[in-house]
Amino acid sequence: MKKSGIFFLLIVFSICFFTACERNDDEPTLPKAEISRLYVSFFDVQTDDLEDPYNNIAVFDPADAEQFLKPFEYNSGVLEGAGIYFNPFAGKVFQGSLRDRSIKSFSVNTQGAVGTGSAFRDSTLLYQRDLVYDHSSKNLYVSDNLSQSIYVYSQALNRNGNILPNKKFKLTGQPWGLYLQGDTTSGDSLFIAIAGASAEVQLLENLTKIDSGDVTASKQIKIAGATDLRGITYSNRLNTLFLTDFGSGKIYIIENAREAFNTQGTIVPTRTIGGGQTQLQTPIDISVDDREDRLWVYVIDRESKKLLRFSVSDNGNVAPNSVYDQFALTPVAIYIDAR
Repeated sequence: MKKSGIFFLLIVFSICFFTACERNDDEPTLPKAEISRLYVSFFDVQTDDLEDPYNNIAVFDPADAEQFLKPFEYNSGVLEGAGIYFNPFAGKVFQGSLRDRSIKSFSVNTQGAVGTGSAFRDSTLLYQRDLVYDHSSKNLYVSDNLSQSIYVYSQALNRNGNILPNKKFKLTGQPWGLYLQGDTTSGDSLFIAIAGASAEVQLLENLTKIDSGDVTASKQIKIAGATDLRGITYSNRLNTLFLTDFGSGKIYIIENAREAFNTQGTIVPTRTIGGGQTQLQTPIDISVDDREDRLWVYVIDRESKKLLRFSVSDNGNVAPNSVYDQFALTPVAIYIDAR
């Protein structure tokens, strides 16, 4: 009996041990090696029925190579690509289709290859520009600059067919670029670049508690000297905001960004990257790798069809660290998965 009791306890211990070691389904699979993948969305549509459709997603892997290598290319079937976003928790990449007024999500395997996809369509989505997905709430947020709204789709990964948004935030100004910062203490924060002459960045906090209708930003700032903001990204680790000015061909870097929003005034950027040596013409989107041993800023330029990489610490009329200038199509959005 004594031996049987000991044997039983060993079995219970083993079960408890292995159960404790199981991965939570809400956790992303930990990569065996560091990941640096940059996703690019293209706008162009193949109009010749005799030719193959364009590959309208490109993936640079690794994006932090000494010099950019030729990307892997995929035909997503999206017409007039818009925003692109990858979420490691869901293991999905999202891409908007401006012409079809639809959103498509694709599986991504551990090697970074884009696989099969599913889609839903919203006929009221007039002119979508960017999108972000929140794994905790399962909400997808899409900016529409023509209706001056943020569309909210709940359970976005389970949607298909023709649907309507669950919520619609009507803003002051035309939203373009989006960045979602998860904060388990104070709630999620959505940073919004407002296109046009307003030179404004709006911040919506506690998104799941906001109802449909006219929405006033929780906080907002104006960027001194800006002409037409488009791309936006934020580093919580660095507390730094990064913006592209489509009109003047510049990148704005604002340190102590959270404190800047508390002023709700006009902010002079900490650093500005611009000038002939930068090769920037019409920078439309931006993404940052804020890992301590990287600290790279990636920018896509629509007019020149270039991908450019700068250092977070760059300032003024400086040459990019690396340039990829062999796109045949028109890039409109990027997103970096750096882990």
